[in-house]
Amino acid sequence: MTKKISKQHWRTRQHEDFYFKLSKKQGFRTRSVYKLIEMNEKYRLIKPKSWVLDLGCSPGGWSNYIVNEISNKGRVISVDVDEMEPIPNVDFIMGNFQDKTIKNEIFKKISDKKFDLIVSDISPNKTGNSVTDQYNFFQIAGEILEFSKKALKSKGSLVMKVFVGLGFEEFVKESKLIFRENIFFKPKSSKQKSKETYLIASSIRL
Repeated sequence: MTKKISKQHWRTRQHEDFYFKLSKKQGFRTRSVYKLIEMNEKYRLIKPKSWVLDLGCSPGGWSNYIVNEISNKGRVISVDVDEMEPIPNVDFIMGNFQDKTIKNEIFKKISDKKFDLIVSDISPNKTGNSVTDQYNFFQIAGEILEFSKKALKSKGSLVMKVFVGLGFEEFVKESKLIFRENIFFKPKSSKQKSKETYLIASSIRL
């Protein structure tokens, strides 16, 4: 039994190390970029002219990938509470997305336009209490859903990390009330022990 567990842990470490080393080799800022790459290749989320909002962007792995996938007619706006090293052609806003002033700043930057895609890899700091952590996370997730109703085009898409557990079922119901299409997808590069999955939602119900 001990040997079996040890072998599983070794495979998990190898799996995680593979994407970490690959990110360094290919010049990406984070290993998590492979999650977005896999989702984009499977669901064709990013188009050449896409206007994209990246929430929880730091250190910039997703933003860096996205900006390289769009043309000069596309645009990327990135938001995080932590600093992000500049990325050419990416507009960075430092602050808490939940703050009204930050939301207003986002709308100010896009004027009367709306986003084709909103992505969020936000994962709040853990308190050590799983119930509190889940509650805090789904508070943010709920705000992102509400914000999407105002900021996304009618046929736009939302890609958001979510955690299976307390509050997940209620979140799914809420998402289905807002979006016509809802898919949950766990990328191969996600850590095997993680409860994370990704919501890929599109077509807002008008």
